[in-house]
Amino acid sequence: EYDPDFNREVDKIQDQGGKYLGSGDYGSVYLLKGKAVKVTTDSIELDHAEKLKGKKTNNFVYIFDVKRLNEKLGIITMEVMGEYKGDIPEEFIIALEREASNYGIDPLELDIRPDNFMVHPKSGKLKMTDV
Repeated sequence: EYDPDFNREVDKIQDQGGKYLGSGDYGSVYLLKGKAVKVTTDSIELDHAEKLKGKKTNNFVYIFDVKRLNEKLGIITMEVMGEYKGDIPEEFIIALEREASNYGIDPLELDIRPDNFMVHPKSGKLKMTDV
């Protein structure tokens, strides 16, 4: 559904030179100044991103900043990742869920599907990007 606040934030990013990378159910991601900038309307993702912000994790994308504009709208700035094709290994999911718990994130709230995973461009490590 149309959200004028969401579109206003997207326009701001595009006006700064943001290049569209992709969209999901609740947000759109842009490349801006060497970082991935996601505008999202997923309040649970914003909660998780706030818990992970600034933390070097084994299984989640690194999050530089979270700007919450209201309960259901925010901007998550994260590292740029590379495309991943394939299945998510079961042992990775187990480690991801364990790490989520360690950061106070309910593993049942994670949206575990292949579209939400990418690889780190330097290390080649699999990371969850839609937190």
